[in-house]
Amino acid sequence: MFNTQRQHPVAALARSFEIIRANFFTILILLFVGNLGNEGSFTLYWIFGAFIILLIWGIISWLRFTFSADEGELKIEQGVFVHKKIYLTADRIQVIDISAGLIQRIFGLVAVEVKTAGSGSKQAKIDALSREEAERLKNLLRSNGDEVKSESKQESLSELYTLDTKDLLTAASTSGRMGVALSIVGGAFSQLDQVVSEERMIQFIQTHMPHSTSASLIVSGILVAIIIAWLFAFLSTLIKYYDFSVEVREDDLLITKGLFERKQLTIPFNRIQAVQIKEGLLRQPLGYASLVIESAGYGENEGNSNTLFPLIRKDRLNSFIEKVIPEYDVETNHRLQINRLGLRRYLLQMVWISLPLIALIWWAVPYGVFSWFILIPMLLLGYQQYRDAEVRSDDSTLVMTARLLSKTTAIIQKYRIQSAQVKQNPFQSRLDLADIIIHVASGNQGRSFKVRELTEEEAIDIKEWTAWNGTPIQKVHKDRLEE
Repeated sequence: MFNTQRQHPVAALARSFEIIRANFFTILILLFVGNLGNEGSFTLYWIFGAFIILLIWGIISWLRFTFSADEGELKIEQGVFVHKKIYLTADRIQVIDISAGLIQRIFGLVAVEVKTAGSGSKQAKIDALSREEAERLKNLLRSNGDEVKSESKQESLSELYTLDTKDLLTAASTSGRMGVALSIVGGAFSQLDQVVSEERMIQFIQTHMPHSTSASLIVSGILVAIIIAWLFAFLSTLIKYYDFSVEVREDDLLITKGLFERKQLTIPFNRIQAVQIKEGLLRQPLGYASLVIESAGYGENEGNSNTLFPLIRKDRLNSFIEKVIPEYDVETNHRLQINRLGLRRYLLQMVWISLPLIALIWWAVPYGVFSWFILIPMLLLGYQQYRDAEVRSDDSTLVMTARLLSKTTAIIQKYRIQSAQVKQNPFQSRLDLADIIIHVASGNQGRSFKVRELTEEEAIDIKEWTAWNGTPIQKVHKDRLEE
């Protein structure tokens, strides 16, 4: 039993830093936009004042936050201006996660996050408790003593898989997060003139790059931006997946990760909706892939996708899936690839995507006429998308493979499919082509998987297979033989 009590006072500081972290990039942009020259001290006063306000807000939030637990029910009262009362009963609680952010780890505390079907993660989170209190609260919210006993049984039967240092460095080096990093670095570079005056820029160029041309300066700037973005992606991946482990228990998976913020995610097997195998542009030639699971009601900030293992060699992939999630270890003997008519559509789409980019570079950059060479890698990408696109199946499983930049293979159990959709535009209709889209439950919006440019007949047959005993590809072949 937990009588009504407040969190540890460190929760006030943790709440303030949580707000700062959530708005970190906005704060950086405001710092770049603000003139740090003559008004630098004035800006610092604003920053200091904002921090004091956030700290006061955190203290008030801490004072207004109380919780209690009794007879399998968690009661939380919170809110500064609007007072909320939240009641979570044990029979509705689906998972209890324990994590430790940087502030909590400094003081030897943890945060407890209680999730129910449809509840928001922020609605039932206690920011600062001792680990002993957190474990006691977790056990108290179990429905009965048998469940706690079952948990100890799970722990005795569990298997642990970890990411070693070599694979962690490889995962960070080949991270697919460079796109996000490039957008951040590009935004920072666009505001560079707010921090460094034009005279200083010219002086720097004349001193360190006296013989450079405008074209070489542009190329150098792009290379510097790419290097900075790669370093940003490298460090963020390293921090996110530091000391990564997956514990396979009787009824669920326990995923632990993080350098500054240690997170523990509990994913019950019966909530896994689909498994994705992702092969990035840098990882695929090296023979590596990552595993991602889609889960209903369990996930991080990005919908309900969770990284099951951030980096694994493809020759170990099948054995890992067989040991960890055997339900998704399937052999699919029936295969359906895109026909030659679809190749035209894949290549044409790359041309249409390239033309605006070519026009922009031609107009904005010296020697922009060479931008036409962009068509070569884009057409090669379109051809690779065509080659990778396929649908495989057996009696109860659908495997869909497609590529945008990274190659993604989705393994979906038939009974997990929420809906199937055939999509066709007028250009596809002329060629009797269509896209097949499969939806599964994941997060508030669900998750969809698409394979483009199947024949219309094949797409319709796959859709009908969701209510047919057999494989969609068997049905296609059966209908063709009957004709």
